[in-house]
Amino acid sequence: MLDFNLEYYRAFYYAAQLGSVTRAADALFLSQPAITRSIKELEKHLGCQLFTRVSRGMQLTNEGRILYEHVNNVFEELITAEKTLHNMSNFEAGILNIGATETALYHFLLPVIEAFRARYPKVFINVSGNSTLEMIQMVRNGQAEIAFGVSPFNGAQDLVVANTSIEFQDIFVAGPHLMEAEGLANRILTAKELCSLPIVALERGTSHREHVDMWFKSQGAFFKPDYSVRTSSMVLPFVQRNLAVGILPNLFAQELLNQRRIHEIKVEKPIPTQKVVIIHRELALTTVLCRNFIEFVHRQGSSDIPAV
Repeated sequence: MLDFNLEYYRAFYYAAQLGSVTRAADALFLSQPAITRSIKELEKHLGCQLFTRVSRGMQLTNEGRILYEHVNNVFEELITAEKTLHNMSNFEAGILNIGATETALYHFLLPVIEAFRARYPKVFINVSGNSTLEMIQMVRNGQAEIAFGVSPFNGAQDLVVANTSIEFQDIFVAGPHLMEAEGLANRILTAKELCSLPIVALERGTSHREHVDMWFKSQGAFFKPDYSVRTSSMVLPFVQRNLAVGILPNLFAQELLNQRRIHEIKVEKPIPTQKVVIIHRELALTTVLCRNFIEFVHRQGSSDIPAV
């Protein structure tokens, strides 16, 4: 096998492109003897002559033309790759695959994307919505380069997890008719009393549901909701139609609570607060575009993100 020396091929490529050792040397900021020496070494390795001298410079031999066709393709690919990486690192091109839970998307990520797109409109962003646990796997298998989920959760020791400034709490809410029918307006309920009411909650297999299940279990209550749904936004229709008490992040409920279209049920022991988190692989394993996006997110800070 031949020893591959890129400098030999660079000298050959530029001499073939420019038809002159002198011009190749100028283009590469090298001496003419250095270019000549590299070409001679390449000819020695390949066992054939690549150039013949003509009155106006150098001309490729038949073997030289065959080699140049391949070398030209390689250098064009290298130049294209270099431009692509440069564009990605400067947010001038590229595709960024992001995973996000519903809570993280609506109450943290969307304002960040809005600010990012205003500054770097040429980058395409693909957002996939899943549970936090599903997105951890997406980051591992490369379907998402970065994900925005909700803590706490387990099983991400191999990934980087960073807290954001967004903190929230799951609360219990009900429609006005259900509040009145069950006499909930002026009561403070225990976990066991809540379990006697019809409840709609997120389905099993999500970090949110695990968090809620642990809260009921810690108080010795057996929790089995009447309705299980995929997302927090699907909880609200059940609540507004007075079909069930809903468990959902206070961020989702705040507007309707302010409008008094739904009401919060007071509980004896509130569910512990949670945080929106950023999840990604070690920076050395991420793309240039992803690393720069992570830096952009951290640079934004809570002061630059519109209030929820």
